[in-house]
Amino acid sequence: MTNFLTLTKSETTAVWDAHFHILDGAAPVSPLAVLPNKTASIKQYRRMATGLGLTHGVIVQPSIYGTDNGVTLRALEELGPNYRAICVIKPDCEPAILARWHGLGVRGVRFNQVQAGATDIQDLPRISELISEFGWHVQLHIKADFLERYSGMLRSLKTPLVLDHLGRCTPTHTADRKSLTKLFESDHVWVKLSGPYHEPDADGSYEHSRGVAKSLVAVDPTRLVWGSDWPHVTERQKPSMAKLAGFVEAAAGSESNMRQILSLNPSRLYK
Repeated sequence: MTNFLTLTKSETTAVWDAHFHILDGAAPVSPLAVLPNKTASIKQYRRMATGLGLTHGVIVQPSIYGTDNGVTLRALEELGPNYRAICVIKPDCEPAILARWHGLGVRGVRFNQVQAGATDIQDLPRISELISEFGWHVQLHIKADFLERYSGMLRSLKTPLVLDHLGRCTPTHTADRKSLTKLFESDHVWVKLSGPYHEPDADGSYEHSRGVAKSLVAVDPTRLVWGSDWPHVTERQKPSMAKLAGFVEAAAGSESNMRQILSLNPSRLYK
């Protein structure tokens, strides 16, 4: 398996997985949950991360738990200071709660408009303002064909905006990549080069997603991060981690871009 420490040419570099989930099969799930709740433990994650040479990471609140961040926050405390978290909140969340979470390592709030229900995108500006004093960002999971509809709102945010999973550009929608690239030209917009299997080509390859990733690298490699999307809860057939590592290596195209995407960029975004 590819080891990212080798790819970044340094054994002392912080190597980030900027998107993974920890699940507890015994935890209560949201009544709106559409994905299964099967345990994906810290021990299991560490085994995968060690094999890839990952030293730092970002736990992302999964949609199945709604706004109950208990599993994510407990995992954050157990994983320790090299880890950060992205939570899901309601618009009336108390600043005192956010301040406490900041001390634990929370650095952003997620809006999932694909496995929707826990959040309403119309609340995004209000929550962006709420979290701005902590230096947090908004993480948005949304299909690319909606980006144009909400472009005014997204461009006007005062906090950074991080788009999940390559902006979810559908291979057959030719306007998707244009909408994504146009939004990415805004200096506060970031993209995660994660989950290339979410928008597969007809032959099951990652070629379309690789093309999207390369086009983003060409615009600005300093606002891109990589995430494993472990444990790949949407996928019945789990992807090869070696293939996912090869995906970002091919998309980056150079050693310097790999250092940006795996180390320098996330160290800045999740500081």
